[in-house]
Amino acid sequence: IPPQQRDKMASVWNKAVAYLEENESRVRTEVQQVLGEEFRVWRWLPAPRSNGKRKVWQGQAFETMEGSVNSLPVSPTPCLKIRHMFDSDVEVGEDWIIRVQDAILEKCEGVNVLHVAVDKNSNEGCVYVKCASPQDAGRAYRALHGSWFDSKLVTVKYLRLERYHERFPDSARSLRPLRPSNDRKLSLQ
Repeated sequence: IPPQQRDKMASVWNKAVAYLEENESRVRTEVQQVLGEEFRVWRWLPAPRSNGKRKVWQGQAFETMEGSVNSLPVSPTPCLKIRHMFDSDVEVGEDWIIRVQDAILEKCEGVNVLHVAVDKNSNEGCVYVKCASPQDAGRAYRALHGSWFDSKLVTVKYLRLERYHERFPDSARSLRPLRPSNDRKLSLQ
């Protein structure tokens, strides 16, 4: 709320706060120090993990369908950067990379995904995806952006094709749509 409207909107704000505190179990209130002052803040609580190895989609945090404020009207490029798909500090072995790739391909069923690169050293859990067209990238964006995956809120942004090819030169020759490593759709269960 802009500072000049805070007094006027205080009752609306207080009602919203009361509603969240009474009805939203995924939000915790805590006190944090910011620049030497104590402030009451909200923290999203992740969904409990049933199995440390299992990576599943857990629903949508906000609307991303065409026409929504969280989705561009036109997809500018066929390439995407997807954040928060994994936590590099806790992942072990090599099969987690396949599970992350499969999860993206399963969630984007029907989208022509040509290349997927998991940046296993990323602190932000980044995965890069190249689609066959900007339209396919738009469909992937709407399927992924704002989704909960493995207790993390996934965010997606578009990446310029030239930048994608600089980072992943072999992807310029990727012409065949990818498929998950199996047909079990484990990330959707």
